[in-house]
Amino acid sequence: MSSVTMHPEVVKAAIRMRHGTMAAFAAVHGFEAQAVRDCLRGSSSTAKPAVAELLGVKPDQLVISRDSTNASNDSDTDGATHRLIAEAR
Repeated sequence: MSSVTMHPEVVKAAIRMRHGTMAAFAAVHGFEAQAVRDCLRGSSSTAKPAVAELLGVKPDQLVISRDSTNASNDSDTDGATHRLIAEAR
């Protein structure tokens, strides 16, 4: 079984898109908002099964990490100056 690693910001966006706020998400599922914050920090919490269900994965597959590769990477890989910075000169 493979794990699904997600950045906390991606998870927060999914929660907000569906429920508006993390507090509303917690209230719908019957746990404290702190449990959602704990889950986003990667600690084991009561919110993880609900978060995993929202994301369409099994709780034991979900890994939340700031080191995940699903976060947008705006780094300049070819070493060229960023277009907007170059135009400002």
